[in-house]
Amino acid sequence: MTDVNSSQHSEFAGRHPLILVVSLLRALERRVAIEAQFASLDAEFEFFDAVDGKDGHALFSHYDPERVRSIGGKPLTYGQLGCFASHFLIWQRCVESGQAVIVLEDDAQIFPAQFTEFLQLIPLLPDSVECVRLFENKARNTLYYPVMEFGSLQLGKYLRGHISATGYYLTPAAAGKFIAYCQSWAEPVDRLMDHFWVNGVECYGIDPPCLTHDPVQGSFMPWGEEQKAKRTLRSYLRWRSYMLRQKVGRAVHNLWYLMRVRPGKARRQDFDR
Repeated sequence: MTDVNSSQHSEFAGRHPLILVVSLLRALERRVAIEAQFASLDAEFEFFDAVDGKDGHALFSHYDPERVRSIGGKPLTYGQLGCFASHFLIWQRCVESGQAVIVLEDDAQIFPAQFTEFLQLIPLLPDSVECVRLFENKARNTLYYPVMEFGSLQLGKYLRGHISATGYYLTPAAAGKFIAYCQSWAEPVDRLMDHFWVNGVECYGIDPPCLTHDPVQGSFMPWGEEQKAKRTLRSYLRWRSYMLRQKVGRAVHNLWYLMRVRPGKARRQDFDR
């Protein structure tokens, strides 16, 4: 396992990251709930007014329905487009400000002790750690490789993405990479963030996690219309082919990472903590 004391510390050492909570202006109950959580934490935050998909936005021009068809995917809903645009705008703000951020969706349920400890360890993060997911990995059968220890928390490399954007730490370097990669929107934002072998933002997470999503609140942005239509056989075959290519690319990247970094012994994340 890497000795954090021998690592080059982040340029953001000593600087408290800006905490942004993505929330629709009309989501008053959610805003009250997240405010109540932060009232018990020694941390300040700002609301970032989310893009309401039903109102449209100039960023929706990034949506590429032809790309969706070519990979056999399902069309993005207005809610998914609004969610994508909201995170994209935050990435742009991160790059323009040059300040690291912590992004939370307003259905986040924060674990105070772990979250506070993570805020304190940020100055110890090396430059190579550009993004850290703060919630449990939701991918099936994924392995976790401990990389660094910080008190009761471990920073780990995941072989598969987290399949969510509930909460994450982000540096301007990572934000710039996400922006460059996400010029064409054919999948939800969390899926494209998980393409670490292509977008160049390594998949790191914290164990035990600092937060989860509130099952009562659900997603911070309703997806809108449901995609109930079944895929045609041709579409299904395109999707399976696309997923196979993704799997191969991910596997090659992970093998190279493990050979180069040589992290701690692999294990599966314990979801029952």
